[in-house]
This record gives sequence, C-alpha cells and structure tokens, in this order.
Amino acid sequence: MYRYFEDSYRISCRKEIANYFYQIINGNHNHIWAFVIKANHFTFPSYIMLIYLWCPLWLCLIVLVLSLCTWTVFIYLKGCFISSLEYKLDSDKFINIVDPCLVICGYPVTDISRYTVTQYIATLHFVIVFVILYFRFKMTTNTED
Repeated sequence: MYRYFEDSYRISCRKEIANYFYQIINGNHNHIWAFVIKANHFTFPSYIMLIYLWCPLWLCLIVLVLSLCTWTVFIYLKGCFISSLEYKLDSDKFINIVDPCLVICGYPVTDISRYTVTQYIATLHFVIVFVILYFRFKMTTNTED
C-alpha cells in the first residue's frame, strides 16, 4: 500500500502515462505534435477562466471539478505528464510552460522550481476561480429574490 505513495512510484507512473501517449502519437512530425500540445497546454488555463466568467454555472462547476481532479493528478504524479510527453516528442531546446514565469521572477529553471512555482500558480488560479464563482452565485441568487 505504501508503494503507491513513494515518489519513485509516482514519477514512474507519470512517465508510463507519457509513454502511452507517446506510442500513440510517435511519427515523423513529433516536433509539430509537441508544438500543438504545448500551445494548448499553455492557453488552456485562459480558456478555462473564460468559461468561469461567461458560461452557465452548471458548466463552471463541471469544469471546476475536472480542474481540481487535474490538479490532484499533478500533485500525485509529482509533475505533469503532458510536460513529460512534450519533452519526449521534442527534447531539443525544451521549454516548460512555467519557464517564462521562472525567468521573469528570477528563479533558476529546475524541475524542483518548476514544480513549486506551478503549485503557487495553481493555488492562485483556484483562489481567483473561487472568488469569481462566489460572486457569480451571489449575483444569481440576488437576481432571483
């Protein structure tokens, strides 16, 4: 049972998931696939914020649950399997999606700093999301009175 909580096991699970998707995608144009995945990986949080701001509340709650599940998987796997997949597809001049934040803040670009800063950014993201949803629910209940 304790094996499931060992860092080595969790990291190997992340690598296995990345390998699974790599086997599906692997072909002649890996650098293009890496770019497409990275572009979506980078912009997806912005799209999600638009959902929280403008979509029906039921959809916001579904997206919130999925986002919390994604964050839980990130924490459990000790990193992002999508980033691992991006690296496998194109390891030349690899840039993680959190690297610009690290450079802007003057932190070294290491796996540990990537993981830590991603946790801070995700926490900030969820705080903002809960504030948005709180005010959206509050406005909905005030208009029904």
